[in-house]
Amino acid sequence: EAGVGKTRLVAELAARVREADGLVLAGSCLDLTDPALPFGPVVQALRSLQRSLDPATLEAVIGPAGDVLERLVPELQSHGGVERASTGALFEHLLRVFERLGDRMATLLVLEDLHWADHSTRDFVVYLARNLRDARVMLVGTYRSDDLHRRHPMRAVLAELDRSGAAQRFELERFDREELREMVASILSSEPSNDLIDMVFERSEGNAFFAEELVAARGATDQIPATLRDIMLARIDALSECSQGLMRVISVIGRRADHRLVAALSDASEGALSDGLREATEHQVLVIEHGSAAYRFRHALVREAVYDDLLPGERVQLHARLAELLTEHPEWCDGGPSALAGELAGHWHAAHDAPRAFKAMLDAARDAERMYAYPEALAHVERALELWAQVPGAPGLSEMRHVDVVQWAAVLAEMSGSVDRALEFAGTAMLMVDEATDPVTAGLLHERSARYLRILGHPTQEILHHVDTAITLVSTTDPAARARVLATRGQQLMLAGRCADAVESCEEAITLAQASGEAAIESHARNSLGVSLVALGDTEPGLTELRTSRVRALEARAWDDVTRAFTNESSVLASAARHEDSLAAAVEGLEVARQHGVSRDASLCLRPAISAELWCLGRWDEIEAQLHELDAAEPTGTNAWCAARQWSELSAGHGDFEAAHQYLERFRALLATDVEAPWQVELASLEVEIALWEGDLATAIDCARRGTSTIFTGALCADTPGPSALHLNGMAAAAQLASQAAARDQEAHEQAHRDARELEARFREWVEAERWGKRTPGDLAVVARQVAAELARVEGNGDADEWAALADAWLELGLLPRVAYARWRESELRLTAGGRAGAAEAAEAAREAYQIADAVGWQWARDGVADLARRGRLDIAFLEPSIPGVADQLGLTGREVEVLRLLAAGRTNRQIAETLFISTKTASAHVSNLLMKLGVSNRTEAGAAARRLGLD
Repeated sequence: EAGVGKTRLVAELAARVREADGLVLAGSCLDLTDPALPFGPVVQALRSLQRSLDPATLEAVIGPAGDVLERLVPELQSHGGVERASTGALFEHLLRVFERLGDRMATLLVLEDLHWADHSTRDFVVYLARNLRDARVMLVGTYRSDDLHRRHPMRAVLAELDRSGAAQRFELERFDREELREMVASILSSEPSNDLIDMVFERSEGNAFFAEELVAARGATDQIPATLRDIMLARIDALSECSQGLMRVISVIGRRADHRLVAALSDASEGALSDGLREATEHQVLVIEHGSAAYRFRHALVREAVYDDLLPGERVQLHARLAELLTEHPEWCDGGPSALAGELAGHWHAAHDAPRAFKAMLDAARDAERMYAYPEALAHVERALELWAQVPGAPGLSEMRHVDVVQWAAVLAEMSGSVDRALEFAGTAMLMVDEATDPVTAGLLHERSARYLRILGHPTQEILHHVDTAITLVSTTDPAARARVLATRGQQLMLAGRCADAVESCEEAITLAQASGEAAIESHARNSLGVSLVALGDTEPGLTELRTSRVRALEARAWDDVTRAFTNESSVLASAARHEDSLAAAVEGLEVARQHGVSRDASLCLRPAISAELWCLGRWDEIEAQLHELDAAEPTGTNAWCAARQWSELSAGHGDFEAAHQYLERFRALLATDVEAPWQVELASLEVEIALWEGDLATAIDCARRGTSTIFTGALCADTPGPSALHLNGMAAAAQLASQAAARDQEAHEQAHRDARELEARFREWVEAERWGKRTPGDLAVVARQVAAELARVEGNGDADEWAALADAWLELGLLPRVAYARWRESELRLTAGGRAGAAEAAEAAREAYQIADAVGWQWARDGVADLARRGRLDIAFLEPSIPGVADQLGLTGREVEVLRLLAAGRTNRQIAETLFISTKTASAHVSNLLMKLGVSNRTEAGAAARRLGLD
């Protein structure tokens, strides 16, 4: 709570760090009437960094982050500049700076009064806490718990830090009576009386600051102040009138005040000024900032009390005069150039000067945007929009039209991660513009709306309506605007599967973008063009366009398009079954993003691509790290969908079905009810996979039938992987169910036949529909062969040699999990065929299947092969016979335990023989031996004994 000793505790820590030759960087948040200064405490810390390091060390620590950090601290001059980037890019650069600092010296970063922190600072605290893993850097933040109301944004930060496991929270308690006695004795340099301790403890209730002020007030006045406010003002009241006036001036400036600003704002003469400030420091009201000509209140509560004690007119007058002085002398601004506009906005607003506050808010928004503090920039713009109607001549003051400011708010909301709010602002702006007199603005608003709708996962039809409207409105008289809407149209048509139309739009966009010098738009159009060409069968020209797109995006520093080019190149290569190349492209994209400080932001879409390829290649042990990084970035939209889907699939692959279902539910919840066919297919494919591996074959088949019908409700994206896996797993479930039901449930067996034939027919219908365009997916021929091989299994004429050939085909493509599955089925069929040669080949196939499944971590396949090997008595060198203790005591062999379990399940001798790949005669002999060893007379009693002994 306020006054409990947070700042003093941190000061003691900082002193010990300095004594040990460590570096201390500190900054404080300020209580302002306007939106908080962007990155206020971080900027203070960075400015002190410049004063703490020699030039060579500073340059090494800043490194490639100079271009970005110059936006926060202009004193950190750089030779380059950057285009609009995201807050995430800034965070990553700051993280690297602190890591490089930690490599050189132990570093303590203190951020005080986080209850007043701006949105961007709060986000940065969470980011830094989660990502400062091995660096010698300690981050310490302080906040007032008693200031955190129920909806205070700091509560979410604290909850996130608690969940991260990276932070420790220390709640400073008030002193008890004995602790308070120690403190008072230290202040008085003598043992206090019991009466004094009783009074101080009763009035302060153990709060260190209030106790100290009570002791000071008792020595300065005859009467103890009645209220806490009076206690805090007691030292002020003991000052001379001149000194009290200076305190009122400094309370308006803030906790830290430049001497020049205090002198100019007060009416005191030079002598009176010096005397008044000296008096305040001697009374411990003010402290002098070490190494600077600035003052601050010893405690924030004192400043707040003095400020609250100002008369309304006095407060307005001081804020107005202070704003005028800062305008005349910007170098006096404590926060530096980057904070000037924000402070002016706050002071003019407090001075009730709407026109000047309005202009300062827009200037502050531009500065915040330049600093990548998009939430603060948006807050300033929203405040300016609230004042618009109150400010005569607002368009002239802002040099912008009303609709332009609203459109700017939409861009800032998007950059803040609030795409839904961006869509609302764009919709508001549309209502303000006349399409007949200003078609370009209207068209660009429709183009932005289409982009936001795509990010939010809205239907293609709605998106294309906005795009087509934009094309109609924006003519060639404005080539840059026309290029932008054409590029967006090309992308949306490509995503909708209308690739020939997309090519036409993209090529026109590229021509106009080149003519108008818009490299970023050219890159965006080439990206969509590349994917569309590949979909139309022109793979190499398409890849060339994607690589050119990447070059143009790097030139324009358009990081979203850089990573989009890598992502699409990876996707195109994956659809061609070039999975190693696909993975290499995605990993290269991530490395390029890391080099430019955007690996946790613009490149977010690369991590699902990497995870997907690692899954296909069987490198499952590497997936979890990618998904953790994805989760750490708090993804939204399709990235969030991918994360939930891939976590579910990975959990199911490892056999953790409880987690798999939890992630499945999250994935289902994230998908809108009207989400388009590709994502519905992905959902159905995941449901089939989990049900198959969990052994719920009926559910797997039902989900497969539903999913395959979904395929034909809309166009599928060229690179959607769902249909192949959906058909393969659905057929596998039907084949397995048919095999299990063959000898004991004729109706279920026949239903499995019907389901398999239906799924196979839908697969052929999907192939003939050519939903991926004019090209053929690289693995389609192998998928088709496996679908046919599964149908043959269902119909009882499976071919072991065909499964062996399938394993070889999958191996050539590098898809190890599918190799393991094919070898498993090959082994099963060779066992069924019988014979000594067949058993040897079955063992070899099972051995390879087990090795791969075990290395991948695929529990279902590994356990399935192990079960097959035990039933078939295959020596695959990895399995030790497992005989329960009670069975061992009864003298039962491992094979007899397996027979007993099947007998307890009600299987006939013929069914037991088929399951264990033995003759019916051998099965009958095993049953006879069991009856004798168990001392029972019939099969029913044997089954009961098995259940009683826990052997069923």
